[in-house]
Amino acid sequence: MITFVNARLCTPEPTEGWLQVEDGRIAALGQGRPPMTQQLVDVGHGWLLPGFVDTHCHGGGGAALYSGEVADVVRAARSHLEHGTTSLIASVATMRLDRMIEAASAVARAVASGAAPNIRGIHLEGPFLSQRRRGAQTADALLEPDERVFEELIAAAGGLAMAMTIAPELPGAIELIGRHRDEITFAVGHTDDDGTWTRRAFDAGARTATHLFNAMPPMTHRQPGPVGAALTDDRIACELIADGTHLSPEALTVATRTAGPDRTILVTDAMAATGLGDGEYSYADRHVHVRNGVATLRGTDTLAGSVHFLADALATAARILGVEVPQAARLVASNAARHYGWHDRGTLATGNVADLVLLSPDLTVEAVYLAGAEVS
Repeated sequence: MITFVNARLCTPEPTEGWLQVEDGRIAALGQGRPPMTQQLVDVGHGWLLPGFVDTHCHGGGGAALYSGEVADVVRAARSHLEHGTTSLIASVATMRLDRMIEAASAVARAVASGAAPNIRGIHLEGPFLSQRRRGAQTADALLEPDERVFEELIAAAGGLAMAMTIAPELPGAIELIGRHRDEITFAVGHTDDDGTWTRRAFDAGARTATHLFNAMPPMTHRQPGPVGAALTDDRIACELIADGTHLSPEALTVATRTAGPDRTILVTDAMAATGLGDGEYSYADRHVHVRNGVATLRGTDTLAGSVHFLADALATAARILGVEVPQAARLVASNAARHYGWHDRGTLATGNVADLVLLSPDLTVEAVYLAGAEVS
């Protein structure tokens, strides 16, 4: 049993108080005199938050989650865990189908081994994406929606398939969404749609917009595109990459204000070089140049994901949006957990899993706890 004291609790009504953990779950929390336990952790008036939930992440710490190697999956997941991401959906980028299958299988094996305890699912970013809006996805690996391919990818994920990004204008996309919307969360992304097919995808059951604004047409006064369709549909959660590069401060502000505090989900879209600094890197089938914290495909100006952690996104949101830490915590934890039906995490509440992040007053991660055990 552990009791955290002198903590600024990121609850719906933030308060200074204490939080007690027993058997990996939050046993109690409150104000005033804390219950006596053998182990006390003095937070020193820093913030105590629910563990971060990243639903779109490709790697970190020098390893790609989609390399097809279990060791890489473990290394990447660990790098994000150490920075506060206690729940992570591993994103498999579009590659040759056999390599995507290998990648999904490797993630499943890593989770089964217990060596990647913060991975809770797999996001398949493709292969049913638009050639015109593929971004950093491999061009010759893109496919039109196909039931057999879908089933092979789902099977390779070993029960961990949580999400799939799809371009709704492709032949058969709407039908695929309609058939499988109860099995997996479909996300609209990497699309060249003007908004027409996006709305049809949402009506068919898609419920997420993949890294809104990026790899899709801009919103105009006559063609709302996926951006306008997603922001104005109360059924849709909007992924936003708050790294200061993928979105301008104005775009981030407009999106969060329009989607509101409950439909905004900050994601990293982090690639393998996250945490390593500037340099030249090659992972899986990607060759990336990182300069001044911006990752691009080597020899191009095409963004190749981000090189930041969710802790950085929280700090960016607090600075740009002017929100307090408890409100920012909703964007990096609560909303994503609720969107994927993980009702036992994402908030500080009695009975929830004790996935916790301790932040200093300047929003630096000081300690991370996974199910009540400190991550060292």
